[in-house]
This record gives sequence, C-alpha cells and structure tokens, in this order.
Amino acid sequence: MFKNSVCFFFVLLFISCNKPITSSIKVVGQMSDVMWKGDLTGKIVTDSLEGAKAYGIGPVSFLKGEIVLFEGQTFVSKVIDSLSHQVSNVPSAKAPFFVYSTDSDLEVIEFKPNNYSLKELEQQIDSMYGHYDQPLLLRIDGEFDALQLHTVNLPQGTKVSSPEQAHQGLTQYNFNSISGSLIGFFSRHHKAVFTHHDSFLHAHFISQDREVLGHIDALNFHSSKVNPQISK
Repeated sequence: MFKNSVCFFFVLLFISCNKPITSSIKVVGQMSDVMWKGDLTGKIVTDSLEGAKAYGIGPVSFLKGEIVLFEGQTFVSKVIDSLSHQVSNVPSAKAPFFVYSTDSDLEVIEFKPNNYSLKELEQQIDSMYGHYDQPLLLRIDGEFDALQLHTVNLPQGTKVSSPEQAHQGLTQYNFNSISGSLIGFFSRHHKAVFTHHDSFLHAHFISQDREVLGHIDALNFHSSKVNPQISK
C-alpha cells in the first residue's frame, strides 16, 4: 500500500512539473500577411471581446486607424490631418491582425529608477522575464515625458505588397508631458505576427482624457511617474 502511494505521488509530481504553460494572450491574423500579402480585411470583431479584463491592440481593417481595447471598451483613432486625429469610443471595430487577452491578471511590477526609451522598456521586460517563454501583456499608467505616435491611414483602394506601401498615409504625432496608458504585448516568438521584425514589443497609447491614441514609435518616461503592470 505504501509503495503504491509513493508511486502515485511521483506520477502526480511528474504530471505537474510537465504541465504546459498556457497564456491568456491570443493572436488573430498576422502582421506579415497585411504588409506583404495585402490581406487588409477584418479577422476579428472587438465586440466579441468583452469584460473589464479585456485588452488588445491592432490596426483597423484596411489600415484606416489604430485600435486599443481597454478594459473591454473599444477605442479607435482616425487621421484628420497632419496636426490632428480623432479618437472615438465605438461599439466595435474590425482588425486584420489583433493581439489580445480577455482574461488578464495584471500584477504591479517595479522598474529600476531610471528614464526609459521604448527600446530600454523592451530590454527591461526581457531581463525581468528571461525565464518566461510566453507572450506578456504590459499596461503602464502615468505621465510620459515624450511620445511619438502614429495612426495608419491607407488611401482607399491602395494595393499593398510591401511595408512601404502599407505605410502610405501613415501620420505621426508628437506629444510632451501627457498622461495616459500604454497597452503593449511582448513576445520573443511573434516577430512579423504582432511585433515588427526588429522588436519583441508592440505597444499602443491612449491618453487619460481619451483624446489621443496611436501606435507608439518612440517614448520617454521616468519610472517614478508611472505604474507598470504585467499579465501572463
């Protein structure tokens, strides 16, 4: 009897140690299909992603804006002109690729006291989670000293077969001392899926007053001014 109990214990231990790590983060579509194959149609509708724990980012279908799914609500940006853009809280939006979590479990983390650029932020997450091999959801609330954002705005009817063509109409905006939230997704294994080929991080920003939204191209912030959180 004792021998059987010991064997059963080690079987359970083996199973628990070899249980695959699962992530709450899911991906629909691929960035590479948009950039190189011109597949611009919507692959997901955000009204299917509900709940206060839901976060996601991606472009609007046919590259007509940027999307932030924030606490289950869908926000989109639209280019007005070279100086301004419009942010709307909409019932739903379609995206040709989208990375999201509907069951996030955000936990506060601490950064070293420092100023951070976008690349330094990526390196910080990479070093903190070197042991973890699945995608991560990152939310950072607070004041950002500088932000460079863009919103895609592909001219109607444009055919896309390269990143250069996909970025036609893309408009950049710069902001200083702006408060809001960064929503980003980190992965070492999703280049050209939801991150660019030279990065592990894809991040969007939405301002506290909901008047600014876009894909983050560059940033600068000090760790003392923000509250970073991570979810697996």
